Amino acid sequence: MTSVVLALLGAVLLGIGLAKQHAVAVAADPHKPMDPRLIVHLARRRAWLTGNALAFGGFLCIAGAIATGRLVVVEPLGSTQVLFALLFAAHAADRRLRRSEWTAVGLTVFGLAGFLIVAAPTEQADASPIVPWFVPLGGLAVAIVLGLAIARSLTADRRGILFAAMAGLAFGVADSLLKAMTTTAEDFGAGHVLSHWSLYAWMLVGPIAFLLQQSAYHSTHLGAAMPATATLGPSTATLLGAAMFGEQLRGGWAVPVELAFFALLLVGVARLASSKTLEESLTAGASLVDS
Repeated sequence: MTSVVLALLGAVLLGIGLAKQHAVAVAADPHKPMDPRLIVHLARRRAWLTGNALAFGGFLCIAGAIATGRLVVVEPLGSTQVLFALLFAAHAADRRLRRSEWTAVGLTVFGLAGFLIVAAPTEQADASPIVPWFVPLGGLAVAIVLGLAIARSLTADRRGILFAAMAGLAFGVADSLLKAMTTTAEDFGAGHVLSHWSLYAWMLVGPIAFLLQQSAYHSTHLGAAMPATATLGPSTATLLGAAMFGEQLRGGWAVPVELAFFALLLVGVARLASSKTLEESLTAGASLVDS
């Protein structure tokens, strides 16, 4: 129960924080893709720093949820950050949600509840990774290198979508590395984390994911960028939870039902992320920057 509460609180803070970040990033002076100077420029804006503080608080809550719970539970709950970003943006801009957006809210909540009830996640006695850790880490590195090479020839909008997809993959891997760190602390003590490879892998993957996310926000509108990050992040972490930590879902007859509910969740999240209300509110920007 603690992990569920922390995950939901983290989703609220992340949703509001990301809404504020995007409102500033989308209006920033032009920078080249993946230019670290973009972060320096954004850091001069108080609203962006406020958004980061909220997002960091959300990250701490999600990290606490990962430490005390299972990725296959925490990640779907964390994906609802898009819902809270939409509700905050609509409230700040004094806009009403459209019928299609309420439908997306229903799909998200129904898919999430159905998945968690039917899946009934548990942990196997043997929590050994199915594959060595260099497989997901190496796969992420290859995806980012190829993505950056391809991005050079794309238009700004398509480049932003590609950056958002890579950010989603990287955030999913970063969350799984957090789980590896907390598992190490539980098994060998907190001091052992400082000598464990997962800490340093996370310190590399996390900032890369953040820079990819901000580059995506800077390159294209939120309705194009956020769906990829919001769906690929929890999907990647959920798969890694099963593959690397022995987190098991109910099998047999439940498998197609679980997949159907998870698909509904992702469809709802993607539709929320591409919401016209969210896009119009964040493009206007001023109400979110000042609120």
